[in-house]
Amino acid sequence: MGDKQRMTGNDESGVRPLALVVDDDPSLRLYMSAALKKSGFNVLEAESGEAALGLFTTGRPDLILLDLVMPGMDGFETCRAVRRLPGGRYTQILMVTGLDDNDSIETAFDAGANDFVSKPINWTILGHKGKYLLRAGQAFKELDRNRRRLAKTQELARLGNWQIDLVSFEFSCSSKASRLLGFDGWGQISYDDFLSAIIARERDMVKEKIDQAVQSNQNIVLNYPVILPDGTQKHILNQGEILYKKNGEPELMLGVIQDVSRLKQAEEEIRLLAFYDSLTGLANRALFMDRLEQAIASAGRTRQKFALLFLDLDQFKLINDTLGHQIGDLLLKQVAARLKTNIRKSDTAAAPGMDSPDSVIARLGGDEFTVLLSNIDEPESAARVAARLIREIADTYHLEGHDVAMTTSVGISVFPADGTESSTLLKNADSAMYHAKKNGRNNYQFYMESLNRAATERFSMERDLNKALENEEFVLFYQPQVDLASRRIVGAEALIRWIHPLKGMIAPDTFIPIAEESGQIIDINRWVLQAACNQKRDWLHAGLKAIRVAVNLSGYKLSSQNIIGTIKEALGKDSADYQNLELEITENVLMQETRETLSTLKQIKALKLRIALDDFGTGYSSLSYLTSFPVDVIKIDRSFVMGCITEPKNLIIIKAIIAMGHSMDKRIVAEGIETEEQFSLMKALDCDEGQGYFFKHPVPAADFAEFLAKEKL
Repeated sequence: MGDKQRMTGNDESGVRPLALVVDDDPSLRLYMSAALKKSGFNVLEAESGEAALGLFTTGRPDLILLDLVMPGMDGFETCRAVRRLPGGRYTQILMVTGLDDNDSIETAFDAGANDFVSKPINWTILGHKGKYLLRAGQAFKELDRNRRRLAKTQELARLGNWQIDLVSFEFSCSSKASRLLGFDGWGQISYDDFLSAIIARERDMVKEKIDQAVQSNQNIVLNYPVILPDGTQKHILNQGEILYKKNGEPELMLGVIQDVSRLKQAEEEIRLLAFYDSLTGLANRALFMDRLEQAIASAGRTRQKFALLFLDLDQFKLINDTLGHQIGDLLLKQVAARLKTNIRKSDTAAAPGMDSPDSVIARLGGDEFTVLLSNIDEPESAARVAARLIREIADTYHLEGHDVAMTTSVGISVFPADGTESSTLLKNADSAMYHAKKNGRNNYQFYMESLNRAATERFSMERDLNKALENEEFVLFYQPQVDLASRRIVGAEALIRWIHPLKGMIAPDTFIPIAEESGQIIDINRWVLQAACNQKRDWLHAGLKAIRVAVNLSGYKLSSQNIIGTIKEALGKDSADYQNLELEITENVLMQETRETLSTLKQIKALKLRIALDDFGTGYSSLSYLTSFPVDVIKIDRSFVMGCITEPKNLIIIKAIIAMGHSMDKRIVAEGIETEEQFSLMKALDCDEGQGYFFKHPVPAADFAEFLAKEKL
């Protein structure tokens, strides 16, 4: 281009635009060039279409004056070729024609011309028209740059747009929006397609809100996850605004969707840093205090109780000082994992639909942990959880070659008795924890002294239970089971008693729940089975008749007790022993872990043992249990039998149980018979067997042997 100045189309800048004159007539090229130069253009000339394409590639002119009729490549073909070249889309092309027919003009515009001028040419007008076209071309170029800039910006910002015509209610969206939602190559997608990517649990909500916004002409801001066809998940921000006509009528809802997955991820990372302990993954102090405030507000509205447990590891500082902070951190992580494992959903008793926060486990700092138990029934519930945590944390931890023994002390405060403000509840739980440390560590204490007495009693009983088996403090009492028609003894129910060396006899209702919670019940079940089977053999060896012995088994986690192995160990190889052993379980056992429990009961039946369902009628789904579980005996709960004379409803229930049980070939036993009237009524109703104080109280094995020798009661 020699010393030609580069064109920008901006006369005020002093930079001259470049024009290309294409005509096979040299004189016309000369006149056109002169007119354009006079109007401020630099000019290139070409005598043919082929030459013009070469000059366009090297010079990139802003304006082309193109003769329509030329030998070889005419003006139509040259125009089309220019439009196909890089940079040729927005170059202004002015056709020069001597033709005055409309078809030629139409063809010129179809080929891509911006305007035309007819011969003979008005040279003054030509210069002005050239400058006008140049301004138009610059506007189109700027518009194209803005469009491409907007498209790139949307791509970088992960944006797509959509709209709903508020007159026809037709939906459309951009290709970028389609791609964001995973519909690559689909072209225009429908409104249903647009919604189908939304995660199922939120799809109806999003549709409802968009529909409501369209109907009421309101703007919307929605935030929701989507699942793409390849299974990946994104988080979408969807914003929609109403556009109005000049007369104020709504015309469009124009919306923008944006992929904010990275922002969401960043927010989650910030949230984790702000509200969760980086070492253990538990809630930190800030989050715990927020949840504690929520619990106070919720419990205040619903008049519920909740408990706050404050845990501190015993002598943790010694671990840090002797083994280093790395070992201490490993210990804290393992303790946190045990806390998460051992806080169960059943530790709270929130009613369905109640707007209360869930239990929260937090690390306040150092070796201090807190547990928030929402909606407890009674303080004893918190005590059970505290005892379980103490038991689970007390252990030897193996940490990078070091064996570290660790225990914890727990303080408990209860809302509202121990405070109605978060700081007060936390302070009082902390105070109770220090009281636990002063009492020898590895125990829990309530802040309220009256509760501490009960807690201390329970803790003492749990401790003594650990020694009861070893010290042979358990005994079995036996209560006769009598055939009502003949009054002959046909069986005995074995009932455990605890003869405490200081407190005397303790009833099973008192210590069995503690044994279940502490896990000691498994060993107690094993002892009961073994002792009952041994006694049955002793009676037989003493010449007494063989009778059926019923053993009450705690059903706590029945399927995980290895009860089959325990039975085989107690009975040995004598098949007669198997036929004369009956296992009693309660209805609440059948409500737990249904599939596993059913499997365990079937294995018991495979050993030829009989299964009795105790306390029948006090559960919730008695009939379904009879049809689903392999039960041989139904024991009518004593509460029905004792009121059978005075309460007509009780009599109706008893009749129904007997009729239903007999129809299913079950043996029926009435518990709690205490009077002659009750005995006579049960016999008249065709009940098979009975037991109760009318016949005999539970007695030691030696006394029962005397009853058995008489055979009848």
